[in-house]
Amino acid sequence: MSNQLFQGKEQIFKDVIRLAQTWKNTYESSGFEGGGFQEIQEFNESPIGQKVKAEKEALESYMASLSFDDIKMLQTIMYLGRDRDYDNDMTPEEIYNDYLESFNQRGWKTKNIETRQMTQKLPLSDYLNTGLEILNVKY
Repeated sequence: MSNQLFQGKEQIFKDVIRLAQTWKNTYESSGFEGGGFQEIQEFNESPIGQKVKAEKEALESYMASLSFDDIKMLQTIMYLGRDRDYDNDMTPEEIYNDYLESFNQRGWKTKNIETRQMTQKLPLSDYLNTGLEILNVKY
């Protein structure tokens, strides 16, 4: 049933998860663990820092090509996967609609702001995978 809810969106899920996972893997393999302003600046200017930046920009560019409705859908699934706070007695469709309705009531900002809410989260691919699992979506 929930696969019908997201019919035609499978490629978006695959693409966003792949790009987000590539960005995460590149960052994690860099060994960078943060630091002060100077360390961050040096990392960002290093070859591996530039690669991390390029991977993140690829994700951001792809997401910029999506519709605002697609961004809302992805963000809803992302937060479901992150928070894992839902009623087990509900169907996947009811779970999704309940989450989406809470975001609709809160109100959406601009497409760019809502996109950044996702692309600022290194575990984005994990959150999306978990959210899609909760919703029994095969992609």
